[in-house]
Amino acid sequence: MLKTAVALTAGFLLLPVLLTAMATGSLSRGGVPANVPGIPDVLLDAYARAPGRLALLHPDCTGMTWAVLAGIGRVESHHAHGSTIKRNGDIVPPIIGPRLDGSGAGGNTTPHFDTDGGELDHDTHYDRAVGPTQHLPATWAAYGTDANGDGRADPHNAYDAALSTAVLLCLSDADHTVDFTDRAQLRAALYRYNRSHAYVDEVIHHIDAYTASGLAAASGKAGSRQGRTAVEWALKQVGKPYVWGGTGPGGFDCSGLVMRAWQEAGVTIPRVTTDQYRAGTPVALDDLQPGDLLFYDTSQYAPGPAPTHVTMYIGEGRMVNAPSTGKTIRTEPVVGDFYGPLFMGAVRPT
Repeated sequence: MLKTAVALTAGFLLLPVLLTAMATGSLSRGGVPANVPGIPDVLLDAYARAPGRLALLHPDCTGMTWAVLAGIGRVESHHAHGSTIKRNGDIVPPIIGPRLDGSGAGGNTTPHFDTDGGELDHDTHYDRAVGPTQHLPATWAAYGTDANGDGRADPHNAYDAALSTAVLLCLSDADHTVDFTDRAQLRAALYRYNRSHAYVDEVIHHIDAYTASGLAAASGKAGSRQGRTAVEWALKQVGKPYVWGGTGPGGFDCSGLVMRAWQEAGVTIPRVTTDQYRAGTPVALDDLQPGDLLFYDTSQYAPGPAPTHVTMYIGEGRMVNAPSTGKTIRTEPVVGDFYGPLFMGAVRPT
């Protein structure tokens, strides 16, 4: 009981510190790792900066992360593989996709006749997708955005391409309102980007891999192998329904989700939230690692003694959460308007 009381007190004392650190990005470079294997540093920086710029330009679109943009960049160009990216973001040689003449190259069976006089794709007869995230010239004309402040929007610039991709994912929605933490809305946005369900599945796979890698933990700590395994398994459940008493495979409640995730990592933890709170090692919020459990007092909404809700930290200041009846498993910020004030403490399963 003493350890629990210490964790509770420490949690409330450290919450303002975490709020400040996450807001200023002092826990890491905006919650993004210094480097990620396979992603050039400048392109990673472009992915990292774009979500913040999108929030300023289009605040009704929320939850954009570097991992979403990296997932697209991985599928579209293997992160500009074969080209060099200058420090200002210019890509040499420029990335130009197959001619979209309806021949089937690149999966295209419908001709896309030239719309830009060859300015962007160097083809005056048919269009070609351009840049590391592969925009059609007509799409670029609608959504291209100058991100590096040089006075023009250039799809062959990493910073412009990353921000423009985020803008497109936002504004292609009829209401210009997307919550990218909502799995269904994220999938719909990706489908608007490329109308292929196989494409969406592939991008989602890479998004989850980047999110779960542990390289981008806000604390700067990759965490244990078991913690990363638990996170990877939990993220595969995103989009499944919340089911009271559920332990899978079709649905989960909050404690059922984290119990099964750690079980997949070879660690047995209790089934009930209050027991899970007492079973691990208390962790300060500024020392979070992927797989750590976050506990909340939602007793005004749910029966039983506090803590009555548990989520799992996944890195980047985010958590995976099975929220409540009628909702689906999702990822969201640790410091949110609803859960932030209800935080009780964090525990690392042992």
